[in-house]
Amino acid sequence: MVAHVQPLADDPEFEEEGFQDDDILSTASLSSSILAYEVEHGRSYHAYNAGKYVLPNDEEEKDRMDIQYHALRILFEEKLFYAPIDKNPQCILDIGTGTGIWVMDVGDEYPSAKVIGTDLSPIQPQYVPPNVQFEIHDCTEYPWTFNDNSMDFIHTRITNGFAVRDWKAFFQEAYKALKPGGWIEDQEFDLMAFSDDNTLPSDSAVVKWCTLMNEGGLKAGFDLRLTSEKIRCAMEEAGFKEITVLDLKLPIGVWPADPRLREAGKYGLGAMLYGLQGISLAIFTRFLGWQVDEMEVLLAQVRNEWRRRRVHSYWPIFVVYGRKPLPE
Repeated sequence: MVAHVQPLADDPEFEEEGFQDDDILSTASLSSSILAYEVEHGRSYHAYNAGKYVLPNDEEEKDRMDIQYHALRILFEEKLFYAPIDKNPQCILDIGTGTGIWVMDVGDEYPSAKVIGTDLSPIQPQYVPPNVQFEIHDCTEYPWTFNDNSMDFIHTRITNGFAVRDWKAFFQEAYKALKPGGWIEDQEFDLMAFSDDNTLPSDSAVVKWCTLMNEGGLKAGFDLRLTSEKIRCAMEEAGFKEITVLDLKLPIGVWPADPRLREAGKYGLGAMLYGLQGISLAIFTRFLGWQVDEMEVLLAQVRNEWRRRRVHSYWPIFVVYGRKPLPE
């Protein structure tokens, strides 16, 4: 059982309704696009396998991913991963790398390793550590193009919940690509916000949004209600051993009493306030049949609820890692 997160006592420093998005958010200038991206309702999407992935790839989405990354670094106590990999890995692969920030941090941490990040769009910075490279790759197309037994560590995080339809097949491909003794780690979340003290009622706009997102995800062919047990079982079926599961909670907002969790929650909230439209748009319009204006009314209600410090909501976050066994 994951420990209850203690809320912060009433603090006049924070206004209940007046928490400003600008207190959280900052933008970064990233490299321009080199592909003819699809544009839909004012947001750009991947041109490679167009329509298959429902999240945008534009500047707003890149900023959201970087804010989310910062929230998770704080939640994970600055750990880049939890798997007990070898001290001198030769080749590390990040599936669904997004802006590439994790790959660059790992490249700095392991300068002698080749670190590869893959995604559907080349949205990563131009100037990166010399041991880092990025490739266009769709992790849901099998078989993968990587050589068998070539990777020491494979990492993937969150966005694959919006892409992977068959987790067993996904982990089977990872198993083939890993060297014997290599590790895989998957960090995911359940797209259903919770509260431990009933401050997020079942009839809230947040719960309604989560429910609709999950309905739309199923219509699109993927399940956003991921659990650590589902990922653990898929890893086990693919052949992985020494599987370890960590269940955590990422607060949404500055309500926790614990300073580290409050800081993580600040960025967790920022990622949602900033990225809510991009996360929602394709699912609501393509698969649920909503009009954009209709959707925006609901999203405004969701943002207003999340800005209230009395709402003690969080995302269930889980980390699952396992090892490809050595030959007997």
